[in-house]
Amino acid sequence: MTNYLVQVNQPGDYRVGVDYEIPTKSIQYGNIVIDDISGGFDGSQLNFPLNDGGNPYAPINDQQLIVVKNGDVQNPATDFTISGAEIIFTQAPLANDDVFIIALATTADLTRTINYVIDSGSSDMLSGNKGKVTLDVSGVIDSVTVLSDQTGNVAFEISKSNFTNYPTFTSITGGSRIILSGVDKYFDDVLNNWDKTIVAGDILTFDVFGVSGIRRFLISLKLKL
Repeated sequence: MTNYLVQVNQPGDYRVGVDYEIPTKSIQYGNIVIDDISGGFDGSQLNFPLNDGGNPYAPINDQQLIVVKNGDVQNPATDFTISGAEIIFTQAPLANDDVFIIALATTADLTRTINYVIDSGSSDMLSGNKGKVTLDVSGVIDSVTVLSDQTGNVAFEISKSNFTNYPTFTSITGGSRIILSGVDKYFDDVLNNWDKTIVAGDILTFDVFGVSGIRRFLISLKLKL
């Protein structure tokens, strides 16, 4: 993974760092062997339930299934179809037919983390607006992590705008401030009342309402794309 850090020096040794993580995509191949359905074969029944470990399994479509009957791969839509968590054969399997079914399944994880660093240098941090950042990605905020260089207290809020509405901002935290009280870290993946949707082009701004004992802290927003 590659990180890009842009740090801007401002009067009073005040610095804001914005650190973008390149989207990461990992694919885990987890094909599913469907539970044996041969117990119901009688030469007349066409419909059979699909289960994975005893739990109903509903494929996205019939092409997601590899169905092998007596060594021959069956054609989706021709030899079988699906309906919810059932497979429907065109020709009823016989009692001695050997059938096994594999569901093709992959899980893709595509995320991006946006890190925003607020740093007052050698001076005590003061309340106020701590800068803005424009985002070039759309996604849903999955969690927020705050890490401070020292144990202390800080209360801040994150607000959002877009190019059309700028400079009018609306809180994405539901009006509730993120608070560190006598600690150096904070994590929340519930995000009650948050406006979690981010659209490319959105502008985030960060406002500190009270701070003591902390001169530098990192705000990390994890987005699911």
